[in-house]
Amino acid sequence: MKICVIVPIITKGFMKEDVRKRVGNYVRPDTVVDFINVDYGPASIESRYDDAMAAPFVVKKAEWAEKNGYDAVVVSCMMDPGVKAAKEALDIPVVGAGEAARQIAPLLGDNVVRVSPQLSVLELLENPEKAYKRLLENAKKALDEGAQVLILSCTGLTGMAEKLQKEVGVPVLEGESLALSLAQMFVDVRLSQSKLAYKTPPKKKRILPGFEE
Repeated sequence: MKICVIVPIITKGFMKEDVRKRVGNYVRPDTVVDFINVDYGPASIESRYDDAMAAPFVVKKAEWAEKNGYDAVVVSCMMDPGVKAAKEALDIPVVGAGEAARQIAPLLGDNVVRVSPQLSVLELLENPEKAYKRLLENAKKALDEGAQVLILSCTGLTGMAEKLQKEVGVPVLEGESLALSLAQMFVDVRLSQSKLAYKTPPKKKRILPGFEE
């Protein structure tokens, strides 16, 4: 099985670590996971403006993945840029990091809270130690206010959930990792998005950079 993870930003520093280490126990050892960045778009996604800038190029990469033999696509951003459009364009499963975490979290507890280090996405890359410290502080505050399940606010925090969960004692969810698990499961059980819900777009002329062919 091959899963393509689309990183919907042009910044490539988040993928310094070994891919197998990043995906951890969320996919089987024999599942191939490839990460690719978009060719055009924002340096990070922190607004609807960034979301709109990234979305068409996420769809382009998703179409490329299907044509090149991938079995599923994951979009690694909690805002799910281009995810619904990609579901329309593709027959293979498409899973967004944000939707995966939102759907799974209520199965684990009633009061679900997204926690953030309250730093910009690029600051997460520059200073992960500071990000984790701030994340832990805000997680403890959320628990004091009644949170039962925590969702990490950004896929730039991927890799911090296990440590944070040990420190705070409640489920801590990483969207990217859960999206990978769901994508693998959908392929295993031969499920994909309904074409009644996500109808294939009609063919017509559309002019955007990278969409000429």
